[in-house]
Amino acid sequence: MWFAMTLTARLALLLCLTACSLPACSSTPSEDDVESGDDAITSVSAAERTAAQAQSITGSTFDHLTPTGAKIMRSSHYWMNAQDESPRYPKGRMCASNVSKVLFLSGITSVDQEGVRALLADAASDGAHVFKMPQNAAAFATMLATIDHGHLPAGTIVAGLNVNTSAPGDQHIGFVGHSDPDGTVWIYHNNWYRPENEGGRRRDYMVSDENLRRGFPRQWMATPWIKIRRDSAGKITGVTSLMPAIDDMDPFNANFRVTLAILPQIARELQ
Repeated sequence: MWFAMTLTARLALLLCLTACSLPACSSTPSEDDVESGDDAITSVSAAERTAAQAQSITGSTFDHLTPTGAKIMRSSHYWMNAQDESPRYPKGRMCASNVSKVLFLSGITSVDQEGVRALLADAASDGAHVFKMPQNAAAFATMLATIDHGHLPAGTIVAGLNVNTSAPGDQHIGFVGHSDPDGTVWIYHNNWYRPENEGGRRRDYMVSDENLRRGFPRQWMATPWIKIRRDSAGKITGVTSLMPAIDDMDPFNANFRVTLAILPQIARELQ
C-alpha cells in the first residue's frame, strides 16, 4: 500500500511538471481568479471589488438610481482612476471588455464579452430589457418616454452599432451615468476621442494628454451624451445629441444605431 501511494504521488507530480508552464502548478486559486468561472474572460479580485464599492458617488445626481445602478456607478468612478493599472484596458477595441470589468466590479458576472454585439446578446439572454432606438430625434424621444416612465436609469447599457458593418471596431458601448439639472445625460465609456480626431486640436472630453504620453489611446471616463428636454409636468418633449464628434454613440448619426439595455438586476428594482 505504501508503495502504491508513493507511485501515485510521483505520477501526479510528473503530470503537473509536464502539463503546466510557469508559474508552477498550485491547487490554490490566485486572487485574480476570484468570482471567475471556468470560461470567464474577465476577472476581479475581492480586494478590487471592495475598493470599487467603497468609492463615493456623493455629489452626482441621477435620473433614476437603483441599488444595482449605484454599484455600477461606484465601479465606474473607481475604474476611472484604476484603469491605467491594467494596460490592456485603455486600448482600442476594448470597450466591451471595460464594460465587463465594471460589471464584475459590481458583482455582476453573468455578462462577460470582448465584443459589443456579443455583450448585448449576453445581456439579453440574461433577461435584460433591450430597446433598439430610432435614429430620428422625435421618434427617439417618443420611445425614451416609454422607458421607466420617462426616466433613464443609471447603469443602463448604451451601445452604438454600425448599420453597415459588424466588423470589430465599428461598435462602441458604455453605461448611462449621472444627469445634470438641465437634462444633460452623461455616459461612462472607454473614450476614444483624441486630438488626432480633430486635426491635432484639443477639445473638451478627449483622452487626456497623460494617457496619450503613456501610450494609452483610450480612457474610461464620462462624456456628455444627450440633453433631454421636458415640459412643466416632466414629460419628455425632445432630445438633443451633445457629442456628435463621438459618432458611434451619437443617436442621430445615420451610420450608427443606438441600443439601450436595462440589466435584469436593475429592471427588478425599477418602480
